[in-house]
Amino acid sequence: MSVTAVTFDVGNTLLTPAVSEADVFVAAAAEVAAQLDTLQVERFMPLVYERYEELYEQDDSFWADDERATAIWLEMYGYLCELVGLGDYASRIAPMVHKVFFRSDYWRPFDDVMPVLDELKQRGIRMGLISNWDNSLADIISGTGLSGYFGSVLSSSVVRMHKPQPGIFHLALAELGALPAETVHVGDHLQADVGGALASGIRPVLIDRDHKHTNSNAPTIITDLRQLLELI
Repeated sequence: MSVTAVTFDVGNTLLTPAVSEADVFVAAAAEVAAQLDTLQVERFMPLVYERYEELYEQDDSFWADDERATAIWLEMYGYLCELVGLGDYASRIAPMVHKVFFRSDYWRPFDDVMPVLDELKQRGIRMGLISNWDNSLADIISGTGLSGYFGSVLSSSVVRMHKPQPGIFHLALAELGALPAETVHVGDHLQADVGGALASGIRPVLIDRDHKHTNSNAPTIITDLRQLLELI
């Protein structure tokens, strides 16, 4: 059966921070008169995201609630404060870092995104977004110039469902008027994107921009979004 629809994850799939989290953290730390070096902060970021994955595996349902999602990000940035020796300032620095990423000007599409979206649109492929994100998603998509491509934009905290729950995938299909067997979902997370798509009867494509999943059992892996065009 031919592909008539493609749904995408957002963060690390279509969008990346225009300013690194480390730079944002350094600027926030400067607000409390703490001078840090960006490289000093960057070396701790893998530990921060290991902590995120631990929290995600314990209970991923926080993505269906804005307050709980915010609490997770504040915990992560608070943990980063501890790692760089600024634990006493966590209650001030963490909210400053978190609120920056509600702004569309702090996000940009990866270089391979616009050519692929243009090609899919030209082919008549219906497109949607399914993201574990807070209520800022629609404004960010609009502010980055992408909203005209998508017939469905679903943020987990808004629809009160989260990936990998099949419900959020089925809602996107209903809004796009698409069948699972005719749909491909592209995302960067094994559990949320690959697992969620498979549970929904949708073909998953894992985008592995950083080559972290070379030994994964994901059915299809790409490292550049342009490779998607060869698959559908």
